[in-house]
Parts: sequence; structure tokens; C-alpha cells
Amino acid sequence: MDVIDTPFSTTSKIACLAASRVGTVIRYYNFSNSGSFPDKCLQLAEAQALAAQGLRIAVVFQQRQNQVGDFSELKGNAAGRRAYRLAHDNIGQPPGSAIYFSVDFDATSGDIGGSIVPYFQGVKRGFDEEGAGVPEYRVGAYGSGLVCGMLTTQGLISLTWLAMSRGFAGTQAALAAGEFHLAQRAPAATLCGLGVDFNDPNPARPDFGSFVLPAGPPEHGTIPPVAADRFRVIARSGLRLREGPGTQFGVIGGLGFGQIVFVSAVTGGWARVDVEGDGRLDGFVSAAFLERV
Repeated sequence: MDVIDTPFSTTSKIACLAASRVGTVIRYYNFSNSGSFPDKCLQLAEAQALAAQGLRIAVVFQQRQNQVGDFSELKGNAAGRRAYRLAHDNIGQPPGSAIYFSVDFDATSGDIGGSIVPYFQGVKRGFDEEGAGVPEYRVGAYGSGLVCGMLTTQGLISLTWLAMSRGFAGTQAALAAGEFHLAQRAPAATLCGLGVDFNDPNPARPDFGSFVLPAGPPEHGTIPPVAADRFRVIARSGLRLREGPGTQFGVIGGLGFGQIVFVSAVTGGWARVDVEGDGRLDGFVSAAFLERV
């Protein structure tokens, strides 16, 4: 059975994928979708539809992450917490399964030591924070052989997914040594009308962190909204909604003057904001421009 990854919703194509001998679909978690990939982030309805057809699921977190500037300890912490909440609260991902984090470029040793290792240290901290010190999920990395090898040596990942390019540093050596769980296969392809990549599992390491999701609601049920207080935006020109707690994080939206939002926590002057009041994190804003309602 084939393993594919795709940034596109598979919902309308699942029967075709199953008939085409796809056994596992790898989908994405992120902070926000883009115009190019409007349905990149896996949703519960799609996960349940895949389960109903007997397909396994694996997940990778990626919000660009194709240059060294996308990596820091703070960004890794925000990504880890976001991925954990999506897995636990939105999807009901079973304990013991994995979340991969993408390093989608040919990083140098300097890039890895200076930025990527701290990013994965942040991911680990985020998992510990969300899992109350006992995280339910394993961490994997998608990237070059060099990236995955150094992260494994540091004890920051337990699963390796080698990126497609065989020219990336250390990838040929990792393949030859069998030091991988998944290896993305060139070239990119189209299957059932979807843009996909095919992946080769390592027979010597068959557990790559995929999972079977029950077709019904998550077994832990609907997660009640996080306790939060109502706040009003008092910045006359509105506020930028960011993907993490700091100006170094990308802008993913905006809040208008007078808009009511829900804030579950304030750390370092940055408020965790739930825009819809459904208990889900939508982003971070400067707490100085909010007043309690």
C-alpha cells in the first residue's frame, strides 16, 4: 500500500485514493492556510472520512519553514504548542502517534546548530507544556539526512522523514545506512486529480507514527472551550494578529477597533486570542491594546 503526502484536502478523492492502493495519507498542521493552499490544514471531517475508508493518517507541521529565518526556539515553541492542540483538541489524534516538523531546505551545519536545533528544543518545550510534562505524541522531522541525523543525536526527534532531494546534505548516506522511517520519492505526481508525493517506508522501521482515527467523534469527546475572559480591542487602527507571541512572528490576520475577543492567557505582554469564542487559539496580539469587558 502506498504512502502519499499532499497539501490539498482529500475529502472528495478518498474513494479514488483507496481504489488506487493508497494506505496512508500524510496531511498538514499549520498556523494558517494560504491562497495557494486554502485547505492545507487537516480538518476533523476529512480525517474521519479517511478513517471511514480504512486509510491511515500521518501529519506534518509546516508554516513555510523553507529558510533559516523561519527557525528559532520561540518559533518552535509556538509551533509545538499549536501542533499539539490541533492533534489533541481538533483531530483527536491517538496517543503514541507522531507529529513531524518540516525543515524544507538544504540546511548547513551552522543553520542546524544555530537555529534548527533551538527550534526543535522549542517544539519539545511546547509539547511538555501542552502535555503537562508527559506528551502524548512523538516528534519527527522532515528534512535532509544531515538535519535529521543531528536532531536524532541531540535526542530531539525519534522519527526521520527524508525530503525528496537526494542532493541535500547527508541524505544519500542516511538512505544507504537505512537511517530513516520514510523517504520521499521523486518526482512529484498527480493522483486522483490531487498533487501528491509518494513516500517509501523503511521495512526495517515500519512504525513511522501514522494512526487510525475512529470514524466517529474523538474518543475524548468535544473539548470544552478554554476558560477565557472577554476583551475589547482599543487600538484605533486595529491590531495585527500574529502566529506567535512576538513581533518576529508572521502576521496572519487583523482585529478591528472595538472587536470583542477571548483571551485565555497573557505572557510577556502577548495575549493568546480566541476570535470565535470556540476555545481554539487563533493567534497572539499585544495585550497593551486590549481592555477587559
